[in-house]
Amino acid sequence: MQEAYKRVVDAVLERDVDLVIHSGDVFDSVRPATHVIIGFLKQTFRITRTDIPYLVAAGNHETPRLRTTTAALEYANLVNARSAHGFEMERCVEAAGDVAVGVTLVPHGAVAGSGAVLPDRDADVNILVTHGLVPQLETRQHEMGEANLHSGMLEGAFDYVALGHYHEFHEHRENAYYAGATERFGFGEVASVPGFAVVELAGGGPPTVEHVPIEARPMIDLPKISAHGLDAEGLTEGIRARTADADLDGAVVRLRAYDVQRGVPSGVDRDLLRDLQRRCLNFSLEIHAEQRPEEADAAPATAVFGPLGEEFAAFVAARRERGELEKRFAEEFLEKGRGYLARATSGEPPP
Repeated sequence: MQEAYKRVVDAVLERDVDLVIHSGDVFDSVRPATHVIIGFLKQTFRITRTDIPYLVAAGNHETPRLRTTTAALEYANLVNARSAHGFEMERCVEAAGDVAVGVTLVPHGAVAGSGAVLPDRDADVNILVTHGLVPQLETRQHEMGEANLHSGMLEGAFDYVALGHYHEFHEHRENAYYAGATERFGFGEVASVPGFAVVELAGGGPPTVEHVPIEARPMIDLPKISAHGLDAEGLTEGIRARTADADLDGAVVRLRAYDVQRGVPSGVDRDLLRDLQRRCLNFSLEIHAEQRPEEADAAPATAVFGPLGEEFAAFVAARRERGELEKRFAEEFLEKGRGYLARATSGEPPP
């Protein structure tokens, strides 16, 4: 993630830009590690020290659940970046040459309480920055805690609307775009092209928006293995065949095996798996007992979650039933996980 952000800053500084906007999810948690915060500040300062204004509206991942919790984005002020990370929208006017740019920042925490948002009448150009899903956007990236944007929020006469949350570069309308993500965050995004957007506003017409791809860590979803009738040796050979000719070095890799009989995974060649883990940035071998993987791939674009405790208990039970977790470990894992979830939902600091 930090390397991806550095590459974005490198690319931005190669261009003649007047303003940098981040539409949320700078961090993936409310309490990011110290080295992550420092990395963000170092790279952001490379931009702000050149007197280029930098503005960010917090996303759902970094917004505190409690209003009394300090947001990590507050540190952005140390390097002269402006962040809206609370539960109220913020406005400012930035100078881009001789043009006054009005920027309205609606962070994740303010989305629910914001209806129609109007631009600044005294500004020459107006930009709205917010984080959430636009109405009728079909996506498989549903997350707990995400926000749906009110249709009225996007109806104001803004020259451009910078949208965050959806990880694909996407045109919602001619003046409203998702810039996409700078990294791939799951195998549902294996075909995504990470990057950022360069927007030009001139002459009062529609903006010109260019998606600029950046180099990202490779992500490879290998062809599935149908393991019907295979013993441990047969499954090992299937894994070997899928990985033999693939360029896996330094990549994030997933290989799924379906219709796997109980007990077979424990006999897979460990030396082969260790070698794959060594070569890859991450190698994930997913074992499934289901016989028809196409049904899983054809899942609808919506998700329904029950209470977190019940979802976590079902998660542990399913993996124990498939033989992926031993009984003693599963019981301890379930107990500790429930404790972590209880603390997270209550807003208590971790031990």
